[in-house]
Amino acid sequence: MTLTMAKALNTALRDALAADDRVLVFGEDVGRLGGVFRVTDGLAADFGAHRCFDTPVAEAGIVGLAVGLAMSGLRPVVEMQFDAFAYPAFEQIASHVAKFRNRTRGALGLPMVIRVPYGGGIGGVEHHSDSSEAYYAHTAGLKVVTPATVEDAYALLREAIDDPDPVVLLEPKRLYWTKADVQLPHRAQPFGTAAIRRPGTDATLVAYGPSVPVALEAAREAAADGIDVEVVDLRTLVPLDDATLTASVRRTGRCVIVHEAQGFAGVGAEIAARVQERCFDALKGPVLRVTGLDIPYPPPLLEHAHLPGTERVLTALHRLLPAAPVTARRPARPVPAGTRTVRTFQLPDLGEGLTEAEVLEWKVAVGDEITHDQTVAEVETAKSLVALPSPYAGTVTALHCRAGDTVEVGAPLLSISETRPADDESGAVLTGYGTGRTSVLSERRTAHDTLPVLPEQRAAHDTLPALPRTQLPPTPAPLDPAAEKYLRTHRDTPAVTIWADADATPLLATREETGIGLLPQLAHACLAALAKHPELNARVDTDRAQALRLPYVNLGFAAQTAHGLVVPVVRDADALSLEALAAELARLTALARRDALPAEHRTGGTFTLNNYGPLGVDGATPLLNHPQTAMLSVGRLTDRPWAVDGRAEIRKVAHFSLTFDHRVCDGGTAAGFLRHVIDTATGSDTATGSGA
Repeated sequence: MTLTMAKALNTALRDALAADDRVLVFGEDVGRLGGVFRVTDGLAADFGAHRCFDTPVAEAGIVGLAVGLAMSGLRPVVEMQFDAFAYPAFEQIASHVAKFRNRTRGALGLPMVIRVPYGGGIGGVEHHSDSSEAYYAHTAGLKVVTPATVEDAYALLREAIDDPDPVVLLEPKRLYWTKADVQLPHRAQPFGTAAIRRPGTDATLVAYGPSVPVALEAAREAAADGIDVEVVDLRTLVPLDDATLTASVRRTGRCVIVHEAQGFAGVGAEIAARVQERCFDALKGPVLRVTGLDIPYPPPLLEHAHLPGTERVLTALHRLLPAAPVTARRPARPVPAGTRTVRTFQLPDLGEGLTEAEVLEWKVAVGDEITHDQTVAEVETAKSLVALPSPYAGTVTALHCRAGDTVEVGAPLLSISETRPADDESGAVLTGYGTGRTSVLSERRTAHDTLPVLPEQRAAHDTLPALPRTQLPPTPAPLDPAAEKYLRTHRDTPAVTIWADADATPLLATREETGIGLLPQLAHACLAALAKHPELNARVDTDRAQALRLPYVNLGFAAQTAHGLVVPVVRDADALSLEALAAELARLTALARRDALPAEHRTGGTFTLNNYGPLGVDGATPLLNHPQTAMLSVGRLTDRPWAVDGRAEIRKVAHFSLTFDHRVCDGGTAAGFLRHVIDTATGSDTATGSGA
């Protein structure tokens, strides 16, 4: 099942309440409201107010109550609504919660859990975004854990509730809405067990909680620069998995530690000390830390500068491996000073049940002045590419995600310091989304459209004089949301199409012999050709004048459904055998036709196989699916005379064409690729054709 981290935590609480009558859940607004982040949603209704209940706004009293309940044999789970809200309870936590087992010489434990939503990245104001893990980790007698994945959120909370000692569970707020396919109930390794989220050989990135996705993204980007990075997710800070940490650093010889909290006296300092003590003889460079700044948490508009991002992690990696090519990156422009109203543009509802989109390209940068309806970003959904117009005019003060990130509907995209009142909104309209005023030639559907029409209004409308047809205004039809993409692709991409005809009889014979369809055979031929000609599995970075060849192939393919053409994506297709590829193509096609295609198979394609056969078309010159640089197309099978061993026969002939971005390769390479596909698919070298 697909769950958010918040839902996984909710499920863990629900399962614990059902499994053990001693478990209680309480805190500020956790009952009827279901918590600020809805982690306790529905628990009071399902288990009663005696098992899940609200408390007064008194954190010290909440923890003190939990201490008494735990001493009497119950298992309380309390919520500190926000990280810094827990400070009034810290005396209770440090003086009583952490010390009872030691104070009673082991006779009395406190089986209780303190849930603390922590960390930044959500634009929270003061006291809502602290990273307070060092306080708890330094307090002997507490176990301190923090999940970075949906599965771990469930597993660590269940483990914490079952533990005989007090556990502080730090829940990264900015990951509450991340999603994953999980099978619950899931129980992971016990406390004190780290996880290798990505194996590598050149350096170890150590992270926990909200910094793990940052480390993984940095590792992916570093791979493009030839740096193979291992990412270690600590999972539990106390107890710490010294064995996994030490073994990883000894393998790689380099270590970078990433966390959101201030660097001075932070958890990263302890990790660095341990690595230095245990791995000194294996280290090839200094142990580096990438952390938050040594300041109180800044206002929301400045948190992007405070939080350790991918760029800072990459800088640290390049410092440790100076021989690796340092990629020039676009510097952020300074944020202008001012006191104007700041508005955050969130990813709108794009219609058709779509819940997320991948940000392909930012059209603006921090510091840019923008106008109403100006395109600020291009995003790709399972249906199409959409240009997002801004509902506000003003100065861009923050970008809340990076190109390549997948964001959910309602997630923040960018912040804008407005230059005109909020009620003067934009008139741009997307599918299922209107940014403001109604234009003369368009009608925006709102809740008011459902109001009844009064008889006098209808009568007045019916008495309007009829206009001659020649004076009637034209009927407006909105352009396809991808229209701007088509225009830009045609204008900015030097695309060339070459083609060849080929005898498809061997393809049909293979289908008869093996039961493997034409599409898997063609896809397998494309993958073989991409292995020989990797230039065509690339993206173009115009800012750096580089063609970025990708180390994996995510193969998009055309699937006809009742809702029109859909392009599912086979992830890591180059790692699959022909049989496995055929099975995956069939699985994704079936899911697409049921409108149940998972999000990870809707976007991210690096090469597309297009099939014109179902449309009854021999061929075409398609526009490339930006940011891809190549597309192979195959037309319908037609009966045509074909020379076979010096005689003419009627054979099934298909039209193969390759459309490619001329910036990534020349015509010879493209022709070699097309020739390789045809020869692999048909087992022949008799194709003829021409190109333009």
